[in-house]
Amino acid sequence: MKIAIAGSHGLIGTYLVNDLRLKNHTVNRIVRSKNIAGIFWDPDTNYINEGKLESYDIIINLCGSSISSFNPLFVNKDLIYSSRVKTNLLLSRVISKLKNPPKYFISASGCGIYNPSKNDITENSIFGKGFLTQLAMDWEEASRFYKTPKTKVINLRFGQVISKESIFLNIMQNLVKLLKVSSFGNGNQYWPWVSINDVVGIIDFIINSNFLEGPINIVSPQKLTSKEFLSKLAQELNINPIFKIPNVVLKIFANKLAREVLLNNYPISPEKLQINNYSFVEADLNTVLKNLSQKSGA
Repeated sequence: MKIAIAGSHGLIGTYLVNDLRLKNHTVNRIVRSKNIAGIFWDPDTNYINEGKLESYDIIINLCGSSISSFNPLFVNKDLIYSSRVKTNLLLSRVISKLKNPPKYFISASGCGIYNPSKNDITENSIFGKGFLTQLAMDWEEASRFYKTPKTKVINLRFGQVISKESIFLNIMQNLVKLLKVSSFGNGNQYWPWVSINDVVGIIDFIINSNFLEGPINIVSPQKLTSKEFLSKLAQELNINPIFKIPNVVLKIFANKLAREVLLNNYPISPEKLQINNYSFVEADLNTVLKNLSQKSGA
């Protein structure tokens, strides 16, 4: 298949490009620099050569400035928002004008779209309130803003993606290793997560399905509370964590978005993937951490 990817130099994009090329797909990057090989675009000025995107089977947008920051003083909400919504709007517009549009337009999204809940959260669960919810709603709406009758739209609602390069994982490992942190708040809130190998596997599963459409929860079926997640990290690091970080400390040392990510309860289920018989490669966090440890030691 012929596939174009925006955000191809990020964490997910890097792994995905390598995997798709190994499977003999033709992959072209959509890039912001004229000095890098690929299809040049400038979302800030709404520029892209539309003809360069003719006759692709799949167009994927993984663009998005990182939300994983604990800086208590500043978080660039404008950049976080525009890097997602503007890029989707531009690609949606271009796809609507193509003579030979792709069969799939696949866009990143986030689990922050949901209302925190004590019950299982599926793709049909209600949305929440606040910046992360509004961000994800506008992000997804932008992917469908223009009519694309020949193109199915997929929204990948990611949990925390776990890989050796994962900012979230590295922050948590350092907190466990250096401060012996055992939990945040009461520790009973669920953190949705997924291994990078399953992210790549799921996208491959989607592009070969020809029938999947709409939002898909990209999370492991193994639900873990923050306490359980950190306990597994500590076990792998051979550390006995003892310090609980109460909400009041997070209010001082972390920004509001970070607090939402750490404290909101998201028992999210990959219902659509399970119904359609996707087989998870790394559904257990212990397995993921062990595999990462072995690669680091290799």
